[in-house]
Amino acid sequence: MSWDMVNSLLDLMRLVICLIFLSIASIYDIKFREVPNLLWIIFAPLGLALSLTSLILNIYDRLLVFTWIVILIIMSSLSLALFYFGLMGGADSKALICLALSAPARLDVSVIRPVLRSRLQQFFPILVSISTFNNAVLIASLLTIIIALRNLIDLIRSSDGLFKGLEGESFLKKALAFMIGYRVDARKLRSRRHYYISMEEFSLERNGSIKRHLKIFRPMNASGEVKVWVPEDFEGKIWVTPGLPFLLFIEAGFIMTMLLGDIIMWLVANLLGAL
Repeated sequence: MSWDMVNSLLDLMRLVICLIFLSIASIYDIKFREVPNLLWIIFAPLGLALSLTSLILNIYDRLLVFTWIVILIIMSSLSLALFYFGLMGGADSKALICLALSAPARLDVSVIRPVLRSRLQQFFPILVSISTFNNAVLIASLLTIIIALRNLIDLIRSSDGLFKGLEGESFLKKALAFMIGYRVDARKLRSRRHYYISMEEFSLERNGSIKRHLKIFRPMNASGEVKVWVPEDFEGKIWVTPGLPFLLFIEAGFIMTMLLGDIIMWLVANLLGAL
């Protein structure tokens, strides 16, 4: 068996492992909104062991070694920073770090599909973990189109407008809320039959009245949840954003990277070429 075949088989094993663990994590995230740490405890060393084996076989390729180290530093720093600032749940951060350990650079799976290698090379596939994150963000951002259409329908149907009780908020906050959130009945938010993240903050004034504010970005805890107080006697609609599991987008981004590569990099390259 040639060295190229051995490398391809190792890459195939890393690909399968990433798909298996990301799929399991996504199922846990959808069903329970929590992923057991045991999953990452198994995923990380298993993926790292295969990556180190592949790295040892290519130890004389200094560019590859340097690239892997840089990508691991970048993805670990990015994941921890997003978690620290409350923009990503702990499971999402761990998934990206495990992915960087298991598949930092291009996975050559030409052993099962030769045409895949050339397609990957055309779409800038050398940074698998970074490309996965880019694609995940791209897929998640496409939801803004659906949300905006929903709000347009709500605006047409509503006689009081979309921001009744929030007239004092800035235009920028309202525009962001329109793109990433929508209104739901307060009773539905309290029932927890649906998973939402409130985009409003309530404060009790000295005269006993309740004042509302738009709070677009809220820090998450380790499980990706946001604790929000909603007054029990409040009636009406509250601005929320859907608490969709980002792990699902990470898995979709990984699959897209394997099939197409980094779509954002491809778009940027074509835009620069056109200019």
